[in-house]
Amino acid sequence: MKNSVRIVTLQALLMAVVISLAMDSVNAASINIRNQCSETISACATCNSCGGQVNCYALAPYNGFQVIDVGPNWPGGVIWGYPGGSADPTDGNNAKPQADLAEMTIGAGGEDYYDISNVNAYNLPLLINPTTIASPGQRQGLECGTPICSISNIYSFCQSPNYLTGAVGYGCYNVDGPGPVATAGTEQFANACPDAYSYSQDDANHVYACPTGSNYEVVFCP
Repeated sequence: MKNSVRIVTLQALLMAVVISLAMDSVNAASINIRNQCSETISACATCNSCGGQVNCYALAPYNGFQVIDVGPNWPGGVIWGYPGGSADPTDGNNAKPQADLAEMTIGAGGEDYYDISNVNAYNLPLLINPTTIASPGQRQGLECGTPICSISNIYSFCQSPNYLTGAVGYGCYNVDGPGPVATAGTEQFANACPDAYSYSQDDANHVYACPTGSNYEVVFCP
């Protein structure tokens, strides 16, 4: 009798493991990072649970891409890019504070959250788009929406108090962006990219959500 109970218990545990693995597979997200710019760029990715590891990929112009599988949980994920094909994590770390960011948290209570941030700077046109939407999501406003930030001429855009970063990111610093309130400097970013964060507490109408199990693309120069 004891042996049969043990067998049943073991079978139940194995079934629970199989179901858990199946659910993880169903809810796992993939992110297709694409470069539609006319030049080679390096795209980098990291997350809060990655132990600080930064992975960078050289993406050829006109639709070079890299698909990353982030699983069902990717807390504090960040994707950014910079000109050139070095794909060097050191360059990537140096470029990050000079770049606009695709910020993503995958698997937070059944939802994925994402936004574009110009809080530190802007350097490359950027878009986040759900490519497959998990049930019961629908594309409506901030629900499974597609934020975009594209500035055609960074040199004419970047005016005082903001200033050009130079290498490695070749962006425009948002001087007041890390602060808690909007300023004349942050308004330059807000007016150019209304879908994106322009200062640190610019939460209203800038955080998008889609059900976990959705897949995404992050596109440079959309």
